[in-house]
Amino acid sequence: MVSYNTLRRGWCYCFFNCKVKQKSVEIYKHMTLSTQLVMTETNRNSDKMTTVRPFRCRDLLTYNNVNLDVLTETYGVSFYLTYLARWPEYFQALESVNGDLMGYIMGKAEGFVNNWHGHVTALSVAPEYRRLGLANKLMDILEEISEHKECYFVDLFVRQSNTIAIDMYKRLGYIIYRRVIGYYSSSGSNPDEDGFDMRKALSKDVNRQSVIPLTKPVRPEDLE
Repeated sequence: MVSYNTLRRGWCYCFFNCKVKQKSVEIYKHMTLSTQLVMTETNRNSDKMTTVRPFRCRDLLTYNNVNLDVLTETYGVSFYLTYLARWPEYFQALESVNGDLMGYIMGKAEGFVNNWHGHVTALSVAPEYRRLGLANKLMDILEEISEHKECYFVDLFVRQSNTIAIDMYKRLGYIIYRRVIGYYSSSGSNPDEDGFDMRKALSKDVNRQSVIPLTKPVRPEDLE
């Protein structure tokens, strides 16, 4: 659990250092207007309203239930705060009608020229809210933001053993662009694990050059 003092320092960091470019603000406003609310079926008999909103510093106090899955990558508090400061429009959360944090997506925009792209750093949905299409909705939001930033594609990394996630991304239009040898560091007695770099071309990439798969694997140090 994250301590209050740690978060208090984080709030100060966000308040004094989070400077968003005007273009990012305009994109963010457009995104929140178009995806403010989404209806999700929580059981067979009723619908509940789910709110899409920006991830907040204080969510770090309550996000543990969302990160219970062993395949969910977790990071230090400073890592999350850096994303909140630099790419706030890419850090979105889903909140239930009761105020519970249901899931979140964290990403960024990076690269140059035709390698300018949106990147999914983390995507997670709490176990009790899965199979409701929430992960798809979060991905839609990030892709929409990337479209407005005129990115050529969106990419993400996933463990080669995480077949459920791989299949989901394929259904969303992503392809395996390349294999990255030993991308995921070992934990305990487990060896390093290869990762897949998956991509989806956006409208800016008219000729879909960004999603032509590489035939040979690469190493982490070879990534752009």
